Amino acid sequence: MMIAAETLLRWLVDGSLAASVALLLVLALRLPLRRAFGARVAYAAWALVPLALFAAALPRPGPGQILAPTLLALHPGVLVVAATDAARTASVAGDGPLLLVAAWLLGGMLVALRFGAQQRRYVAALGHLAQGADGSWRGIGVEAPAVVGALRPRIVLPVDFEARHAADEAALVVAHERAHLARGDTRANLLAVALRCLHWFNPLLHLAARGFRLDQELACDATVLARHPHARRRYADAMLNVQLAVPGLPVGCHWQSSQFLKERILMLKQPQPGAVRRRTGAVALGVVLAACSYAAWAVRPAAAPPEAPLPPVLAAPAPPAPPAPPAPSSAPLPPSPSTAPSPPAVPAPPAPPAAPVTPAPAYPAEALAAGQGGRVVLKLRVGTDGSVIDAVVEQSTPQGVFDAATLQAARNWRFDPAQSDGKPVERWIRVPVDFAPD
Repeated sequence: MMIAAETLLRWLVDGSLAASVALLLVLALRLPLRRAFGARVAYAAWALVPLALFAAALPRPGPGQILAPTLLALHPGVLVVAATDAARTASVAGDGPLLLVAAWLLGGMLVALRFGAQQRRYVAALGHLAQGADGSWRGIGVEAPAVVGALRPRIVLPVDFEARHAADEAALVVAHERAHLARGDTRANLLAVALRCLHWFNPLLHLAARGFRLDQELACDATVLARHPHARRRYADAMLNVQLAVPGLPVGCHWQSSQFLKERILMLKQPQPGAVRRRTGAVALGVVLAACSYAAWAVRPAAAPPEAPLPPVLAAPAPPAPPAPPAPSSAPLPPSPSTAPSPPAVPAPPAPPAAPVTPAPAYPAEALAAGQGGRVVLKLRVGTDGSVIDAVVEQSTPQGVFDAATLQAARNWRFDPAQSDGKPVERWIRVPVDFAPD
């Protein structure tokens, strides 16, 4: 259970970091992209966020594949602690991941319930809908044009929609909503809501929601203007004639002229980029998306290389007795050095490679008196010099009995450092420690 909770938390932290960097990059590039290549290319840049999250969820790179190995020491997704109080360290490492997972689940459920309540209120306020001959749906509760739903999206219009607007204005508004429908923007909004529920603790996702919706509206405006290049004035009149407060519609596309009126009017004044510029921007954006997605995967801490499991360290209850002196023997004494022949010179054998040093931890007195045994599995970060940099109790049986003694002993252990391209590198290893009173 604890290992699963730690894996989930590491995945959440990896995803949150990747999403935050992607959001900052999109927020920095959206205005230059809009000016250089148009609103549709700027809106497509938001695809970097789910791509970065997907890349962060892929298996970790192996040694030698990462771009920045030093991030291993700074990565907050590795749940290790280095407190001086060993007992407190073991307690936090054992209960912390489960508590954090419980808090994450509770927060995600609350945010999802809030979005669901907003969606239900909006749909209920529409009242009974009847489908018209043009495929749109009409209802007395519909105040402004919108596209509602993600799995089966549909355009909803007021009953007296044609009476409120001139024929050419009404056609432009419907064209805008059909552009939302053709682009699948309601599904993109559903994905945005899901990410905000999943990473509800990340404020950047919530702050960037307005920019995402604005770019979505501007992209649809650009699509309509590309098909009706001489209707800018009538399109602006349609925006001015639909001035309503924007209701909460998490999964849908509402005519948001009152919220984004200034930005949309300014976009109408800008000349639309040509097909060559848009294609150039699309190619450049594709390169940026691919490079950033690879970077989101590659800069993560590398997975530890596969290695044979280390043998368990056996904690002895008491030090062994010193060996007894040899008994006197009646054998004749060897000849004196002056008369004994000199043995032939034999070259000294080469020194064996340095073996890991893992002195056994002290056996807790209470557990020894009670004849109690157990096992502690440690997760250790071994530095380039073989010393233990960080240590955490990953599993212990019985819990809390042998943790403190094991952590105290592990700080003095030394191992052979891992090698990458002939150079020592840091690595994570697991070491089981067995306690047997007999």
